[in-house]
Amino acid sequence: MTKKDMVRLIAAEHNVDQVIARRIVQSTLDRILETLVAEGRVELRDFGVFEIKHRAPRKARNPKTNQEVLVPARRVIIFQPGKNVAAKIEQLHLPGSGSAAATPLV
Repeated sequence: MTKKDMVRLIAAEHNVDQVIARRIVQSTLDRILETLVAEGRVELRDFGVFEIKHRAPRKARNPKTNQEVLVPARRVIIFQPGKNVAAKIEQLHLPGSGSAAATPLV
């Protein structure tokens, strides 16, 4: 799903103009990013937690040349799903499990 798809769904569901829905979606994403940068953590109850973690430098290997390379330290965003999200994900059927379609999240 793209942001555009999300805007269309929200606009239709709440019977509002797509321009308004786009502004709300973008504003929400902007606030999440601003809070992550300022505080390093965003907790959305019943959804999950976004958090900035530090990854230490490490040695890796270039698969083409088999040469060892140093991967520098960096910051990454991790997401820890809340109980409700984790439960929904657990309900999904894995490919090849005999089910023709995955269980919808809604």
